[in-house]
Amino acid sequence: MILKKTLLLILLALLATACVSNNVVQTTKPTDYQMTCSELKEELSALGVAFEESREESGVTGGNVALAVVFWPGIIVNEMRSSRNQDSIARRAEHLSQIYNAKCLATQSEESAQPEMSESS
Repeated sequence: MILKKTLLLILLALLATACVSNNVVQTTKPTDYQMTCSELKEELSALGVAFEESREESGVTGGNVALAVVFWPGIIVNEMRSSRNQDSIARRAEHLSQIYNAKCLATQSEESAQPEMSESS
């Protein structure tokens, strides 16, 4: 009886750790257009890290293998969730990249295009 309970607890722990977290990222936020260039860069960098972490949760992982042994349809759910997470991160990164390009790169090109005033008058 104790062995069965212990085995059940181990299986439940495996199931709990095998699931991909639901980390869907909101594409737009009200404060996006007020972000500075450095804040946009930091956010884009953080999104890159989040995308890689989400990618690592998909495919053949230890969690998916354990899930396949206990509840094989869970792999499909994991893959769908991981794909949804990656898509949402990619959409957010694209949105912020557009803001960064319009705000920061346009400002840099305007500054470099302006001729410097000489003081020889």
